[in-house]
Amino acid sequence: MARNFTDSFTTIVSSIRKLSFKTIVLVFVLGCPGLAASPNTVEIVGNPTVEDDEITVRINVRDEQNRPVVELLDTSFNLSVDNQDLRFESQNWKRPQDVLPPPAWIVVLLDMSGSMGKVDSKDTTKLQGALNAIAQFKDTIAERVADAPKENIPQIAIVPFGEPGENCNGYSVSKNELDKFFPANAYLLDNHLDFLSNQSPCASTNLYEPLSKAIRFLGNKEDSRFYPAEDSQSPQPRLSLILLSDGYHTEDNESKDFEELKLLIRQNPDIIIHTLGYGLTLEELGNKYGLGRPANRDDIYWSGPSNSSSNSKSKSLPKGKVPADEFVDQSRLMEIAQLTGGISEFSADAETVADKLQVFLNALLGEYQITYLQPNADRGSKHTVQASVTANEGSIQSALKTYIIPVFGRTLRRDIRIQIFVSTLLAMGIAGVIPFWFWANHLKEEEL
Repeated sequence: MARNFTDSFTTIVSSIRKLSFKTIVLVFVLGCPGLAASPNTVEIVGNPTVEDDEITVRINVRDEQNRPVVELLDTSFNLSVDNQDLRFESQNWKRPQDVLPPPAWIVVLLDMSGSMGKVDSKDTTKLQGALNAIAQFKDTIAERVADAPKENIPQIAIVPFGEPGENCNGYSVSKNELDKFFPANAYLLDNHLDFLSNQSPCASTNLYEPLSKAIRFLGNKEDSRFYPAEDSQSPQPRLSLILLSDGYHTEDNESKDFEELKLLIRQNPDIIIHTLGYGLTLEELGNKYGLGRPANRDDIYWSGPSNSSSNSKSKSLPKGKVPADEFVDQSRLMEIAQLTGGISEFSADAETVADKLQVFLNALLGEYQITYLQPNADRGSKHTVQASVTANEGSIQSALKTYIIPVFGRTLRRDIRIQIFVSTLLAMGIAGVIPFWFWANHLKEEEL
């Protein structure tokens, strides 16, 4: 028996060695609830969908860092309908991976400053690392929507940006560039990525103008793609911007430009912005250059014209210790995302950039779905629903959502339909059998 135990143990250890480190960590984390992301906020996304007496709600769960929590079980969820607990069947609960994605329009703003041509901490050029990550991002979306209707496949536009400079034409952001949407599963997206991979980044970074143009573009209420008419059967699509940059706003009057951007963001609350900084964090820069604290804009050192993310307007920058082409404005990127309820991530290498974009993907498609039958679904009746998720320290509740059972264009409640069906069968039986019985008896009497 001891020999068998030893052989079994040896086999297990040998199998573990064949697993990748990431796989082991994933299994360990998912197997230990205490280590998994803890729910912090719960939101019912949009309005509940009403079809006859069947109601569908989509639920978004976030952790303390505003990242989506996608590993929950159905037993973690509870629904309260009209202030009464409602039990739903497990088969009517869906994980984010199994939910039909909502229509979405995604603009990826890609920094094409000169510093994107430099290598990251894993010796991959930042541009190639970013493009590889975007390719993986859109491929993952394509897999998720492989069986989805055409109208539910997210549309993606990849838009390079950068200010022109000496011997550099730059990459202007225009309406035409912003409007180059392709379905996530379209080969034309691959062609566009291949084209960008052959470019030589040389521009300087203007973060706020491209963002402002993209917000105005997606915020056009006259465009029915982004804002369907109220009487349309089309749902409100998700509008998202992903800003990927390894620099900072090099234009003069940065504070004024940022205040104008903040105002524009507040005027367009339907647009979610996720930001991804590519480079060393402010803390890492402080350590690298012996500042004894996190770096800030006053620590930037501009060394003159070069094939980098600086331009002639940057000559007014103070002479600090941190080279301009290494400084990434982590604080501003985080603030931009937080203003819209988006996610801000940071990465020093291509592999992590790809992982961070998957976080954005979960934020876009990471919604649970629950379908239930509405009790007392009278025509025109008004109802409320509230979702709650069991967390480590109790229950976290969403805000109440209100919906109305349609008066027209819907059938009767299921239980009423069943009653009518049974009653109809009985009536047909009575109406058909009894007369036939009398008629048969009448024939027999005539024969006698």
